[in-house]
Amino acid sequence: MRRRLSALLAVAALPMVIASLLLAVRPAAAASLTQVTNFGNNPTNTSLTSTLTTGSAIRGVGSGRCLDVTGASQANGTPVQIWDCNGQNNQQWTPTGTSELRVYDNKCLEVYQSATGIVTVQIWDCNGQNNQKWRLNSDGSITALGSNRCLEVPGNATANGTRLSTQSCNGGANQRWTRT
Repeated sequence: MRRRLSALLAVAALPMVIASLLLAVRPAAAASLTQVTNFGNNPTNTSLTSTLTTGSAIRGVGSGRCLDVTGASQANGTPVQIWDCNGQNNQQWTPTGTSELRVYDNKCLEVYQSATGIVTVQIWDCNGQNNQKWRLNSDGSITALGSNRCLEVPGNATANGTRLSTQSCNGGANQRWTRT
């Protein structure tokens, strides 16, 4: 009887052990998405409160293409563009509980403004600064918290290789995104 009880307790504890191992390996990918409600075009999903264990693609509503790290590079300062969705790691984005959008587990989507005022969206080592903080909004837009501007495909472009920017939020299809 005692052995049977021990065996049952061990089996019951197995999911908790597996979950803790997954969190130890990928802590950034286990973020809660409680700040996101009705994201994208899914009217039946009123709250995305599940825990992510892997990233997912973010597809532009206007372009039909995905957020993509140019050339699948992992170098700091690499621009982010739109490209045909292909499921590769450079298109797998994970929102975190600290408002980051991570790719490759350790790089963050970042707004960079040069001394001449040119704004680019790129990846950089995650560092917790405001230019790496994003809010996923219920209308599908993604707001850069540091500037309160929306992630967009400039000029409503749809071509592969179009680099992303941020602009005043206007609700346009070039500023709305869905998770796939």
